[in-house]
Amino acid sequence: MLPPFTVIGHRGAAGLAPENTLLSFRTALELGCPMLELDVYRLAGAAPALCVIHDETLDRTTNRSGPVAELSAELLTRIDAGQGQAIPTLHQVIELLNDFRPHPQGGGPLLNIELKGPETAAPVAATLRQHPDLAALVSSFDHSQLTDFRRLDSTTPVAPLYSRWRKNWPSTAAQLGAAAVNLAVRIARPERIRAIAAEGYNVFVYTVNDPATARQLHDAGASGIFTDRPDLMQRWLGATAARSAPC
Repeated sequence: MLPPFTVIGHRGAAGLAPENTLLSFRTALELGCPMLELDVYRLAGAAPALCVIHDETLDRTTNRSGPVAELSAELLTRIDAGQGQAIPTLHQVIELLNDFRPHPQGGGPLLNIELKGPETAAPVAATLRQHPDLAALVSSFDHSQLTDFRRLDSTTPVAPLYSRWRKNWPSTAAQLGAAAVNLAVRIARPERIRAIAAEGYNVFVYTVNDPATARQLHDAGASGIFTDRPDLMQRWLGATAARSAPC
């Protein structure tokens, strides 16, 4: 079960450690994040393995260049994604979650898997079948990929992602049987958050690194935020809880 307002580690703790690495995810977990967010691409080769990286190329986040689509599992360990960290596979991140102590608010940490690269719906669905105890939320800007995922998996919660406001969000969310609608902070107006929440969906907002903005979203009724700085957000949330506690 998630807390009333959820601090989600965006690509782990991307403001504190190299994004989408095991170090980044462990940092977010150690800071108390009850949910982690990551991005997946399908690796080249017959086996549908998934690597965890945001961009379609290696250029920005590693010491190599070139398209992620050409990566093989054998190459992952030879690429430095920062501070000597390799690009992890989705299975490695799940192993980290399984090894990590249960979150004090109940259960283990959740995982928001974003379908970033093409043809990721099927291998993600297959991975979740292999890990039936994993609590996951699957999201994507590519709503056709979420439709493909939903055909293969009718129970795992899904969330359409929006970087621009779309008036047809209700029909999209309903068709997907969505549990949440994830919004960019620039379009997360209070009236929109309230409208989505009124239809019974969670509203998670990305990417929020400023406690003042987090407070505004909290007060507007958002369910939580994705952040690169879970240290700042947990500190603010702890202070908020202390102020609201009865004397």
